[in-house]
Amino acid sequence: MSLPLWKQSAPAAGQKEIESQPAEVVAERTEELLMTRGWCLWRCSVLSGEVIAVTRNELVEGVPLGYPVYTKQELELLLEADDAAVRLVHEAKKLVGARVVPKTTGYPLRREYEEENNPV
Repeated sequence: MSLPLWKQSAPAAGQKEIESQPAEVVAERTEELLMTRGWCLWRCSVLSGEVIAVTRNELVEGVPLGYPVYTKQELELLLEADDAAVRLVHEAKKLVGARVVPKTTGYPLRREYEEENNPV
């Protein structure tokens, strides 16, 4: 069975730091929880064992308070980032609730803004 990369590298939720589970098992359990409950908790080795909440999307309710929240889409976007960038994003999430969005050049948005605000 071929799993998406974000599932293959998913840290296990609630596991002790010295234990490890096969990535496929963690991915299957994560997918099950996202589909049924809408969220799960992960202990992340990249974040020095900190626990994060992973949600199916931004509309999921009932996520435990006190954990930085990452959507499935945000985690997929972070796969391209190195560990230092992930830690930086994590600090921004903890401090101000930052979101991870797809990278763009900004030019199309800038053009649209200028056209709307500077009619010819």
